Amino acid sequence: MTEPITDIAPDIVYRNSQEAEGVESAEISVQDGGSNTVGDKDNKGSRMSSIKFNALGTALGFLVNGYMYQVGSLLLTLYEDVYPTVYNSSTLQSALSTAVLYGVLFGLIGFGFIADIVGRKAGLIMCSSLVILGSVLSVAANGTSTDGMMWMIIVSRAIVGLGMGGEYTCNVPNVMEDSEDVNVNTRGRRVSLLVMFMEVVGNNTPTVIQLILIAAACRNVTLDSRSSTGVRLPGCHPQVVWRLSYGLGLIPCVIVLLFRMRMSDSSMYQSDAKLRKKFYDGLDLFVILRHFTSRAVGTVVMWLIVDWINYSQGNFSGVILEKVTGVSLFKTAWIGLVQGVIFQSGPFIASLVVDRLGRRNTEILGWAWLASTQLINAGIYIILSHHPVGFIVWQTFVFIFQYFVFIPVYLIPAEVYPTRIRATMYGWSSGLGKVGGILGTTLFPYMWKGFGHGVESLDALRDIQWFYAGLEYLGLILAVLFVPEYSKTSLRGEDRRYNELRRRYAAKFAKSLGVSNISDAELREASNSSLSLYKLLKLKIRSSKETYLHAKQEYAKMLLARCYFQNSEEVERYAELPIYYDDRTLITKWIRQWKMGREEAARYIENAEKLGWEDNSQSSEERTNKNGSRKDDEMTIDNAVAVLNSEGKKPSY
Repeated sequence: MTEPITDIAPDIVYRNSQEAEGVESAEISVQDGGSNTVGDKDNKGSRMSSIKFNALGTALGFLVNGYMYQVGSLLLTLYEDVYPTVYNSSTLQSALSTAVLYGVLFGLIGFGFIADIVGRKAGLIMCSSLVILGSVLSVAANGTSTDGMMWMIIVSRAIVGLGMGGEYTCNVPNVMEDSEDVNVNTRGRRVSLLVMFMEVVGNNTPTVIQLILIAAACRNVTLDSRSSTGVRLPGCHPQVVWRLSYGLGLIPCVIVLLFRMRMSDSSMYQSDAKLRKKFYDGLDLFVILRHFTSRAVGTVVMWLIVDWINYSQGNFSGVILEKVTGVSLFKTAWIGLVQGVIFQSGPFIASLVVDRLGRRNTEILGWAWLASTQLINAGIYIILSHHPVGFIVWQTFVFIFQYFVFIPVYLIPAEVYPTRIRATMYGWSSGLGKVGGILGTTLFPYMWKGFGHGVESLDALRDIQWFYAGLEYLGLILAVLFVPEYSKTSLRGEDRRYNELRRRYAAKFAKSLGVSNISDAELREASNSSLSLYKLLKLKIRSSKETYLHAKQEYAKMLLARCYFQNSEEVERYAELPIYYDDRTLITKWIRQWKMGREEAARYIENAEKLGWEDNSQSSEERTNKNGSRKDDEMTIDNAVAVLNSEGKKPSY
């Protein structure tokens, strides 16, 4: 007997009960005859044990990520206080504050592919290794000058960022898929606590450590105590502070790497990996561009705006606080710690409401709060600067609600895309979002001096607050229009709809090229084809029209094989089926209602939800043959896999 294959599209009754009651998901396996049976208790217990271990590894991983993000914030303030080279160079300031972000950007995109193609666990092991390597190089940073030493730190932190970026694309999709098997109704809360809440705990950890280090090595340093002697500043040993800050972060990194060895890929990923060869094809790109554009605005642009604001203000928060209040570096660290502890309640509260309110409504509430309070902040900024305590209290009060934006922004890309491309699309969403963080952090020192006519003044800081308010109102508008709603909705349903879209588009593409009379032998041969979009483009440019047409026909056969078509009749029937797909954004819903009318739009959405469960383009009578029985060639992807599996053939989809 061949190995059972986990069903990616469970029985409709089971799926409905899972969404309605939120019961724990049982492992569903397809046996040789193609029927779904509940896995035995030992397998279920083993899977739940794996889910718990993955959760612990996720929590520790994001604890480390939070540490690595925040460790540089206070150190940037230290560098400006004690190294004139840094204080006088906007380039160094920007590079130090964005090095991690550049690494995260490329890590997000690169490891998105790795997580989908190689596996979540393999990607996580590589991520932890990169973070350890970068941290070791950070501790060992040196140079013939202060400038050279700073650039070695910059390169080292970029390597750390590579691993940190992969943490998101490998870990968040994995824990989201695990949460699908725990409770669909509380999936958002579980992922929020394991990811965002633990990341904020990690944000506070370096502040505690640096308080102790600064108290021992640089207690009375302020912006005004800067000396041209650089690292020999009297009463301060800055290298003790920053080398130990980077070095102590290695301890949890090693622990996390050990946990990575015991973690496992989610059952949803393992199921999807068995249904296909681990690479993409032209159908994936076509479906993304054709149906996922609106939701991509909601996942990419939202992340870009929030990262622009968060990273620019976060990385320069210590410098701003010193400028406004005039306190020492040690007191700045204390204030940052108190704020961080208070901020800890933000992700906790947001995680409690994100399932109740829904992702879209939670994010809209967050943007509305931030935009409104930012306007007030800009109006009274100068007044608050004369009352340091009031300034600190108000800033804390304003930003505690930023997590009502952060949590939906983190969750939505991991929910709205199917398992086949989930990590890749999560990586692009977050990666392009990090472009906002890089732009915001890079431009902040230039904007500060530009608005202040060459001087880092309070008036210039107030002007920046007006700019942020405008960004936040833009975020509010886009959240209403482009953020999709997937709360309490099974991820397996999206997998089913996506696979059905692939089948219908593959059939239509084949028919448009005249690929109709195709034998089983040709389909089996086509499943092993090495054709790719890149090769097709080369043939289009360099070869004759006949050669290019033949290559397209072979590519169409390959797509049919990967979508488990069994014969020409099935291809013909699928080619005639209409396309229904609802991306669950308001902008698409309103456009559809405007074009079709409310009633027709409602029927369209109903058909879109049924996509893959039945041929919803036909009536019951049309779906029966002359003898009153269902057509024999109505075979779902899962039944096709079961047949191939029983014949001892490896699926290629």
